[in-house]
Amino acid sequence: MNKINIFLMCLVIGFIAPIPAYSMPDSLPGDSLTLNECVEIALKNSHEIAIASGNVNKAEISVRDAYSGFLPDLYLSGGYNVNKDYDRFEWNENHYDLSISSSITPFASGKTLLNVARSTASLSSSKQSYRITETSLILDVIRKYYNLLQASELLELRKESIFQKRKDLEFAQAQFDLGLAPKADILKADVAVVSAQVDSLQAEGDLKLARSELNDAMGISLDNSTRIKPVEFIKEEVPDPDTCLMVALRERPEILQQKSNLSTQKNNLRLAQIDRAPTFTITGSYNVYAEGFAFERLPINRANWNENTDWRVNVGLSFPIFDGGVKSRAIESARIDLNNAELNYLELEKKINLEVKLAILNSVTSSKKVELTEKQVNSAEESYNMALGRYKAGVAPITEVIDAGVVLSSSKVNHTKTIYDYLLAKAVLKKSMGGLPY
Repeated sequence: MNKINIFLMCLVIGFIAPIPAYSMPDSLPGDSLTLNECVEIALKNSHEIAIASGNVNKAEISVRDAYSGFLPDLYLSGGYNVNKDYDRFEWNENHYDLSISSSITPFASGKTLLNVARSTASLSSSKQSYRITETSLILDVIRKYYNLLQASELLELRKESIFQKRKDLEFAQAQFDLGLAPKADILKADVAVVSAQVDSLQAEGDLKLARSELNDAMGISLDNSTRIKPVEFIKEEVPDPDTCLMVALRERPEILQQKSNLSTQKNNLRLAQIDRAPTFTITGSYNVYAEGFAFERLPINRANWNENTDWRVNVGLSFPIFDGGVKSRAIESARIDLNNAELNYLELEKKINLEVKLAILNSVTSSKKVELTEKQVNSAEESYNMALGRYKAGVAPITEVIDAGVVLSSSKVNHTKTIYDYLLAKAVLKKSMGGLPY
């Protein structure tokens, strides 16, 4: 295992302070956060997630409201009145109105069923919108988590480069003291040390920025010295492209949401068509006039019950004759909305197809780059050691050692970046297939 992989497995970043926006059970100030824990913190603190969750709850309320169309309505009404015939304040039935009424419309040309179907589709759309928000947030946390790991490892590499350049400077000084190298070699080696220090300073700034970005993604204070744990580097075989696309078109929340929108538009069109067609309704009601019982002697018998109650069933059929074309235009508008939804669905399929193909290509390319840059690091290490040996033997200039050192440092940096590019590419591929990115 080379040094890069050792860094990846053992890397420890920063220091953690108490997080005011989120408290984790049994967490200590020195504890490191795993990727899963960072995701949980982000989900708990995200305003976008809270809004999406609220929209789901609101859609669930709409579904319950739609189903209530099948249930009877029950009303209690009452009042006290004084008029020209009964102008004195008295306790008798001439002044009081008190009734209990119940009504139900079991059928209204299928409108209630369509309203239930429409609200159910809207609920499904809200749930998929929540999934889209959740998945996007998780991928954002993963990206910034990997950025922080990468920035920390790059800083270690920059420090290693400084150590290497200082050793080169020591060799140059020793060679000069022995009269085997000119003063210019010391100056060149010293310039290389300063250049490595500048790179290290930049890496320190990148590390601070990466930590602040992860804190922001988690919804905590940007000043928290968040400490995170490394992730294991595991290479995986990329699934068959056709399988990836099939899974994506079945599982992607955007596709499922668009299907729900299609269902909603179809139900809107049916409702508009029902409004334009003759409407058949059945309604029933039952009324109890309680003021009659209040002023009669108890117990209530069959005679006075029949006298103070009534019921009715209405069967209605209405024919729209003229409304200025409002209902016809509503149908045409609903057809346009449905057609737009169908076009959006087809466009979304093409977009997902492209996303999956790009994600597969990026994953395969990143995997190959990891292998190539690892070989590059091994070759650069061997080349540097050979150049250093030649310089000690006095058969090579210091510039050969410096150049080999630059190549070695650059190859290690590239290898580190390709590792995290590959890990992120795997996460993006999982998201493009409709799964969680980790």
